[in-house]
Amino acid sequence: MEVLRTILFSLLGLCLIALSFVVGGFVAKKTKVERVVRTVSLVPAEKRAAAADLVEAALASRFAGRPSEALSLLMDARREDPTMRGLDYQIGLTHLALGEFDEAEAAAAGSLARGEEVSNVQTLSAAVLMARAVAAGSVEASRAAVLDRLAAARAADPLSPAPQYVMGEFYRAFGEPEAAVEAYRKALQRVAQSDGVIISTVKAGLSGLRLNQQTSGPPLSTPRVTGISPPEQLFFAAADALLRGDQQAALGLLREAQGRVSDPVYKALLQDSFFQDYLPSRSLELQTTPPQG
Repeated sequence: MEVLRTILFSLLGLCLIALSFVVGGFVAKKTKVERVVRTVSLVPAEKRAAAADLVEAALASRFAGRPSEALSLLMDARREDPTMRGLDYQIGLTHLALGEFDEAEAAAAGSLARGEEVSNVQTLSAAVLMARAVAAGSVEASRAAVLDRLAAARAADPLSPAPQYVMGEFYRAFGEPEAAVEAYRKALQRVAQSDGVIISTVKAGLSGLRLNQQTSGPPLSTPRVTGISPPEQLFFAAADALLRGDQQAALGLLREAQGRVSDPVYKALLQDSFFQDYLPSRSLELQTTPPQG
């Protein structure tokens, strides 16, 4: 899928939403808080429900590689419920997916001003700065600023995997694969504290692949740093191989993924209907049987 890179940025957003709803400094003054509470109470329940539905549709569109559509839905959600917490953060992520760096930064600043999603937004701000630097070919000049923003994100939520993930992406772009691998490892350690995140991420990706089956292009490649790929990409590449009828390649990728996630997570993912449909039952048994010897 040509939109996989966009999808992976969306996966980062899913991970952030699931693991980190942290309120740090940037706390609003009491009068402002009271004003927000009164505003919330004035938003009719049906409008809040409509806004929530629009956000769900927006996240699905962005995950499917349609960020312009996602942005339009998010702006509709804002019109329905301008008090919705975290909306600026999602708008910022979507502008980033569109390559609209100024707008993404403005949305991040708005979220910080209200004390919302502090760690997530600091990470988003670092990702925007990194993407801008990569686009301009000036990664070296952005090093200190990116790392400073990631340090602020880690301080706001030390358990969030997002700052570590973006740090890995930065080091990879910076040409430091060893440091990138270490950052990815730390991100995975934090994700492992909520196995449901990676399960949800992979299941959503498998559903997207199934809905958008494309076998005319080249096989899905998995970015590697000193031979290591993020586990969700291994599952996606295995699914792509199965769609192409290459079971041997799929089994090899699944064996590699098996060594990268916990056994319960691995078994849960193999029970997904995608692998149940495309892999022979005997292959599934082999995959979940520990090696002998």
